Formats: sequence, structure tokens, C-alpha cells
Amino acid sequence: MAMAILLALASGGTWAIGMTAAKPALRHIDVLSYMLGRWLLVTPLALIYAVATGTLAFPSAFAVGLAALAGFLDSTVGGLTYLLAMQRAPAYQTATLASTAPLWGVTTAILILGEPFRWEILAAAVLVVFGAYFLVGRRMRIREHAIGSLFGLLTGLLWGFAETIPSKLALQAGLSPASLLFVFAGSGVVTIGLITPFLRRWFPFRIDRRGVALCVLAGVCGAFLGWSLWLSALDLAPASVISPIRGSTLVFALVYSVLFLRERLTRRSLFGVLCVLGGVLLVSLRA
Repeated sequence: MAMAILLALASGGTWAIGMTAAKPALRHIDVLSYMLGRWLLVTPLALIYAVATGTLAFPSAFAVGLAALAGFLDSTVGGLTYLLAMQRAPAYQTATLASTAPLWGVTTAILILGEPFRWEILAAAVLVVFGAYFLVGRRMRIREHAIGSLFGLLTGLLWGFAETIPSKLALQAGLSPASLLFVFAGSGVVTIGLITPFLRRWFPFRIDRRGVALCVLAGVCGAFLGWSLWLSALDLAPASVISPIRGSTLVFALVYSVLFLRERLTRRSLFGVLCVLGGVLLVSLRA
């Protein structure tokens, strides 16, 4: 269990690289190219990783279908609802609502996977969501941005569900973490590629060298390494146990933003960090 927690924490640290890189990247590359480019990088990397480790195998169409479903819900539908939320609500509000993913991950793991209910795990998930609210640094105005808020909350639900239920079931069906990621990423490439022509009128093509470099950074570190570590953790422990640790992504993102983007660290964000770390510690001590 300790190894699973360490892997989940490491995935939070690498996912945060992608989250931090996205902010400057989107000044140099359009959103659709950024989304598609990341998964175009991950797909061959996941294939190489699976072949190199001797774990490339597809035990059943059911397992492959679950992995494809996870990729579609997380990278395509979740990515699209996140963009819609960003268009209709402030970024800080969208980030907070999308960061409810750990709570939905715990809830769905208990209700759908039948994992045992544990008060400390639920408390840890609530602490993480509470910390996310303070980490974004501003008060939310739900009523003023009702549609955007709904999309942001839907994003959190999609991400929390996709990262636990279909992914865990695919692993239980015999798919290795590397093979799962290959199918997951391939599903993202195909479905994002299919919707891109319909969305181009709202997101015109725009890219330069810096945008490409940041997209590569986010794809290799944020998507490939992050998901490889997360799926390895999910393969070792119950989904409800490691889901709260996903919230550590915001803490790492805050640290990277302070170190590399020269953003200010406030008392409010420090309190948010303490809440998230408290949730992670609660999981670690009770695991």
C-alpha cells in the first residue's frame, strides 16, 4: 500500500508539470492543437513502454473497451467540458470545481466497485476539495457563472469517474498499466481528432516553437509519466484509497508556479496546501 501511495503522489507531481505548463503554453498554441498534441505524444511512448517492459497484451475486448472509454471520458469529454467551463466562468472557479475529482473518485469507487466505506477516506477527499478551494486564491461566484460552474463540476465528475471506475475495471480485467495507457491515449487521439474540425471555428489554428516545446513538456511529463504512475498505483491499491491523493496535484502546481512562473504565495493558498496535505496524510496513516 505504501508503494501505491508513493506512486500516486509522484503522479500528482508530474501531472502538475502539465498543469503549470498549460498556462504559458496556451499563449503560443491553440487549445485543440494542445489537447491533440499531448496525446499524440503519449500514444507512441506508451506503446514503446509496454513493448520494452514486455507487458503489451490485450486480454479481452471488454478490457480494451473500458480503457478506450476512460480515455474518451477523461481526455476528450472532460477536456471539452473544462474548456467550456473556462469560457463561461473564471479560471480559478473552474479549477476549484474540476478539483472535486477526488471526491467523485472515492464516491464512485464505493458505490460502483463495491469498495468498503471508510470515514477517514471520505474525510480525506473532503479535505482535498476544501483545500482546492483555498488554493485557487479567490472566492467563487456560482450564481453569476451558473453554466460555467455546471461545466466545471461536470469536469470534476468525469475526471474522477474515468480515473477510477473504467481504469480500475480494465486493470482487474487483465490489462497492464502500460497497455491501458496506450489504448487510453489512442482513444483520446481518435476522438479529439474527430471533434476538432467541428470546433475549429471557435479555436483557430495557432502555434509557434515555444508552444510546441511546452506541449512536448506537458505531454511527456504531465500526461505520459503522470498517467503511467497513476495507473501503476491504481493497480496496487483500492481506487477509493488513492483517489484523495490526486489532490496533491494542486499543491505541486502551486510550488511550480511559485518557483518557475514567479507567482505569489498567499496565506490563503498556504491554508489550502495544509488541507490537501492533511488529506494525503490521513490516507497514508490509515492505509
